[in-house]
Amino acid sequence: MSFIKDFKKLYWATPQVQNWTRQSENCDYGDIIVVSKNSFLCFNSSNLENCYYCYSSRKNEDCGDCLFIEKCNLCYECVDCTRCFNSNYLQNCENCSDCSHCYDCKSLDNCFGCVGTYHKQYSIFNKHYKRNEYLKKLKEIQAWPQKRIAEEVEKLRLKWPHIYMHQVHTTNCQGDYVNHSKNCYWTFDSFECEDCLYITEACLERGCKDSVDCGPIVNTLEQCYDCCFCGYLHECSHIYWADWISDCHWCTNIWDCKNCFGCDYLKNKEYHILNKPYSKEEYARRIKDHKKELLEAGIQDFYGLVHGEP
Repeated sequence: MSFIKDFKKLYWATPQVQNWTRQSENCDYGDIIVVSKNSFLCFNSSNLENCYYCYSSRKNEDCGDCLFIEKCNLCYECVDCTRCFNSNYLQNCENCSDCSHCYDCKSLDNCFGCVGTYHKQYSIFNKHYKRNEYLKKLKEIQAWPQKRIAEEVEKLRLKWPHIYMHQVHTTNCQGDYVNHSKNCYWTFDSFECEDCLYITEACLERGCKDSVDCGPIVNTLEQCYDCCFCGYLHECSHIYWADWISDCHWCTNIWDCKNCFGCDYLKNKEYHILNKPYSKEEYARRIKDHKKELLEAGIQDFYGLVHGEP
């Protein structure tokens, strides 16, 4: 019997989960939503409330069309922002309130079209105004077409030096948008990772340790390879859509399992291959043969196993 053919048969005959939603209310139209409420078409996000069209964001309220934002409220069209309030069209901004069309700014209040500005108030295109002058000028500029506003901001962006990577509290890391991590190479949009390679979007709760080629990740992976859309994994490889498992390989849609190989849609199982139980000794013997078959077929990832040639 061929493990590859048998797994394909099992995979395509098994019902798949409609969406990966946990501890959430009224968030049916989305995927990978955790501890959220009343959010529409949001993906890979956690702790959202009354949000729509958000991706890889956490701890936000009343936000829309946002990407990689955290602890924001009443924000629209913001990217890579933290702790912003009642603001629109921001990128790489932090602690900004009542701002719009700003880039790489921190601790602003009532500013428009600013770039690389910190701890300012009532500024437009990096020029400071008195409050009454600011409100008058702002009303005039808000009547401009969006294209003209974007062109003015871009002129400032071209004059302002940009940092080559965004990192906070990291040691020996290479990548971009990496926080609170150590010894990571080519890691992006992640935090709390250590001794990892090629990790992306480990940004919802906790990241990875001693892992390679993983992401997006929901929570806490250790000693894992080629895993995505998973949480709480230990010593696993080639896993897709799984929670609370250890020493499992080439599996999808399994929960609370350990020592499983090539399984789909299982819960609370141990020493299973292709959803069938085996003794510990027989399990070890069989997976050795299956690994050899996969190696000889040149299958290196879960996608190749499911969609590759038989």
